[in-house]
Amino acid sequence: MSDCPNSPAAGGVRSVPMTQLELLAELVEDVARDLGPQVEKLTQDQIDWFPRLEGNSIGVTVWHLARGMDLLATRVMRGEPAENELWHTAGWRDRTGYDPRGVGYGGWGVITGYTWPEVLAIPRLTPAEHVEYLRRAAGDLAAEVRKLTEAAAAEPAPGLMDGKFTYRDWVKSFYKGFQAHLGEIMAIKASIAQQKI
Repeated sequence: MSDCPNSPAAGGVRSVPMTQLELLAELVEDVARDLGPQVEKLTQDQIDWFPRLEGNSIGVTVWHLARGMDLLATRVMRGEPAENELWHTAGWRDRTGYDPRGVGYGGWGVITGYTWPEVLAIPRLTPAEHVEYLRRAAGDLAAEVRKLTEAAAAEPAPGLMDGKFTYRDWVKSFYKGFQAHLGEIMAIKASIAQQKI
């Protein structure tokens, strides 16, 4: 065993440099890992509270994050149909009675392009259910990113938008959106505290 405190055997930092794809996979997982405990602490009233007219609740925003990850993993990374998304295969559609296929921009069902009545039709999950969906979708997407080689990540992804973006571009673009939405969630939480909801 090495005497170096940073050796993997000593529980220190890894000795092999992290690839860009591994970093991207970890960042996706971090969204769920960091947000999960914040969401689990919320009451049902807090997660469902709309901060203003046509302003998304925390629940809607978390669902949007999970749906984006689910769409990326299934339809972009694996090139499979919407029916193979976790929302469908893990029983969320059956339990809630909500089918997002065909809704919003491109019929993707991820909130982008939804009308306000379509936003209000999104099922109100419990905090624990939101976190479960988010964690599973993040894990699924991270696993798909880890399967990529650097060469494959730079290839056009034919699943959506006719190959306009590479696999890496899709995940990076969505990840930037994830970060913006995390900021929104923190702002809504601050408003909830002020309103004493």
